[in-house]
Amino acid sequence: MITVWFLMALMSYPTMNAIAYKGYGGFLEKEECEERRVITENMIADIEINRGNTVYIETYCMEMKAFPSQLEIPKKSREWGA
Repeated sequence: MITVWFLMALMSYPTMNAIAYKGYGGFLEKEECEERRVITENMIADIEINRGNTVYIETYCMEMKAFPSQLEIPKKSREWGA
């Protein structure tokens, strides 16, 4: 098993009762996840501001274990039109 860092964003809107959750993929290095964390927060904030929404955003990089086979992308899914 190998370590994978999963980027998770939690968002709270004043008009909603629940917290919205979005996952943003896995990374092999914590540093890469932390870099993407800041970029993702800014991206979500820009989208919501453009929509006229007020939102509170927190992102986290969570360490998880995965089998190497879980990270392999089947050749067919990499081909256009597959």
